[in-house]
Amino acid sequence: MAEGGFVQDQTSNNVLGSQSLYTLMLECPICLEQLQHPKSLPCLHSFCQECLACYIVNESSGKMASASSFSCPVCRRDTEPLNKSEDKQRWAEQFPSNNLAVEMIQHLQNTRTLIMCKPCEKKGDVNIPAMFWCEQTKSYFCASCKVGHHDLFHDDCEPEHITQKNKSATIRRKMSATGCGKHKEKLECYCEDHQILGCHKCIIVDHRKCEAVTSADDFRDKIQTTKIEDLLTELRKCVNSMEILIKDVEEQLQSMTEDQITALESLIDLRTKINERFDLLQKELTDKLTASFKEEKENLDISRKKCERLMFAMQKTLTSSQDAALKEDAVGTISLFQRGQAEVESCKGLIQELEKSSRSTSLRHEYNPDILTLDTKTGLTLGTILVHQRQRTLPTAVVCTPLSERQLQMIRKIDIKLPTDEKDCAVYGAVLLSGGRIVVGDNANHKLKLFTENGDFKCYVEISEEFCDLCRVDDNTVAVTLDEVKAICTVNVRELTLTVLSKIKIKNLTEKCFGITHNNNTFVVGTLTSLYSVPQNRGEAIMLHKIESKCLHLASDQINGRVFASIYTSDPDAVAVTRLSDGTHTYVLKVGVVKGTTGIDVDREGNVYVCGQNSHNVIQMSGDGTEVRELLTSSDGIEYPRAISVWGDKLVITSRARSTAQHNFVRLFQLV
Repeated sequence: MAEGGFVQDQTSNNVLGSQSLYTLMLECPICLEQLQHPKSLPCLHSFCQECLACYIVNESSGKMASASSFSCPVCRRDTEPLNKSEDKQRWAEQFPSNNLAVEMIQHLQNTRTLIMCKPCEKKGDVNIPAMFWCEQTKSYFCASCKVGHHDLFHDDCEPEHITQKNKSATIRRKMSATGCGKHKEKLECYCEDHQILGCHKCIIVDHRKCEAVTSADDFRDKIQTTKIEDLLTELRKCVNSMEILIKDVEEQLQSMTEDQITALESLIDLRTKINERFDLLQKELTDKLTASFKEEKENLDISRKKCERLMFAMQKTLTSSQDAALKEDAVGTISLFQRGQAEVESCKGLIQELEKSSRSTSLRHEYNPDILTLDTKTGLTLGTILVHQRQRTLPTAVVCTPLSERQLQMIRKIDIKLPTDEKDCAVYGAVLLSGGRIVVGDNANHKLKLFTENGDFKCYVEISEEFCDLCRVDDNTVAVTLDEVKAICTVNVRELTLTVLSKIKIKNLTEKCFGITHNNNTFVVGTLTSLYSVPQNRGEAIMLHKIESKCLHLASDQINGRVFASIYTSDPDAVAVTRLSDGTHTYVLKVGVVKGTTGIDVDREGNVYVCGQNSHNVIQMSGDGTEVRELLTSSDGIEYPRAISVWGDKLVITSRARSTAQHNFVRLFQLV
């Protein structure tokens, strides 16, 4: 308004400029809002009390929790509270209030308020803006009331026009009257040691030991000559530096924005390409899965059709045998008899064929679950399709020749010595698994080795400790006794890999452990004098039975849970094999046909196979020891047989012969 009404600061541009003054002194650098309960630090930067308290707590958290000071949010000057022992949330309250800022805020609010003429208000006209201020009467007047009211009674003073009022002088008066926020006294002193303003009480209480304490006026005069100008010069340089830095930050932000857009476009493009690549990988795996399924399905369909054709033919023969007319027809009866004989032979031949070729096939999609973890280092793949095949035992109801009536025939001799082996092999244990996988324990070279029944070497894993017997835990796990350290090591067996899973320390066992078998989540181990049960989840040995000589090998009948222990001895009439069942023991074989019994295992029909290391033979006996027959003797080339393992109708046998031709090989046999 040209004639008045709002009080505007027309001369403040001659000091600092109204906008820069307000921004500098009335805005909190933390929240960027108008100061609320302003607190001043020794560096004279002011902040809202709440903002400063939050800043102090946040800065002094974590590793800085024990800090006794903090840095100014603006100039980073290290600042100490007056009382360090107080909670950090109350440090902000200890600093003096910026009363100058409070007064300026109040003044700013007042000068932006419409001021009305006092006499006109009393006459009921409240909308007449004032244009003059009388210092003597402390009243505002419009132009009419100044002439008609004020000048008639106060001709000795001249009211001041509001728009010409020197606001810079008012500001200076406010500054000079600023009081101490702690003692509500006038700030008249300055401590050069701490570089802080204070009242007389502050100086007496907090700065009585300081050397350079002077009045605020004297210190102002001291710095007013050259230091103020030098400071202003430095401030201009700093402002220029900040402008350069702000421009540089803006340029960096612009560059980052462009980079972000480019990176997002690249990310979207890569995601599209990855999706396309994964579509191809999924198709490849799907095709492999479908082809594998189709191949196995065709094999099963062929086997089923052979069985169906032979079954229908035999059913027809059975039906024809009930025809009463055949009894009077000699030729027909003979033909029917011959046809039936041929069909029975065909059935036995087909059963033998299926027994050899029958296998169970599992199709599985396997992938590394780590690919689903955000921080994984695993390459992104869709995994692989695993076709796992293993020999399958025909149903027990199928009419076939019992294993106890078959003869043993050697399939091949497998060389187990590797180019990296420093010594000749010493195989104390071996396990035959499904799919023709053979795991042998070469103690001389401290390796477990994996071969196929075709003699192909796949891999090995090193076992640093001395070890002895091996046993089957499940179709993909074997266990080995670590005799010196008295522990059990479990190893995972895949088609191409061997991986150590765990080492179970056998508690309260003082003797070396040799033989081992697994039955119902429990290991049974043999020592020099005893047989012990070792729970798989605890590893605490429980003695089952005392023996007269060391037990080098054990075996389990998985059908009825019986455990057979091979006792190494050649003493006449000494126990060679003992059987544990339901907490009792039974001697099922004495030294006679076999001497120095070592390797032992049980087939699917409950037949027990025992190696006679000193008698150079391998026997097969019934589970109660009443029926015994020799399968292999020294005339078959067997010398010092040590370990034996049975799977289906196949056996693998190792040797501890003194000749390299024996102990660097294992032999694979089949019951035919």
